[in-house]
Amino acid sequence: MTSLELSQLPGHRWMESRIPARAALTMFVAAGSEKDPLVAEMQSRLGASRWFSVQGGHRLLLLFDDGPYDASRCTIEAGAWDHEHCDACAERIPAMALCHVTVPGEPYVLLCAKCYARYVGA
Repeated sequence: MTSLELSQLPGHRWMESRIPARAALTMFVAAGSEKDPLVAEMQSRLGASRWFSVQGGHRLLLLFDDGPYDASRCTIEAGAWDHEHCDACAERIPAMALCHVTVPGEPYVLLCAKCYARYVGA
């Protein structure tokens, strides 16, 4: 976040939250095929993704709620999306850890407890 964005955080309305682990679509993406049209379409449609280096390529996780997917290339893994990242400091926030999010209707911002105390206050 920019300095300007950080300075605007106190103006948002906030609520405490504990974000649960969520299901993810997982798939292997071979090295050199990162621009595969299926991968690009799924990232575009599902949004959030995480790439993990593994032998021969990457393990790709895509945050998944529902919808079509290629079962020959993807599997649904319950609880694989097991953390989030603070929008201010990028610190890893484990599932179910206390954090703060903006209320519905505000631009979505997620802060760890330390950044909430630092930028928004109690």
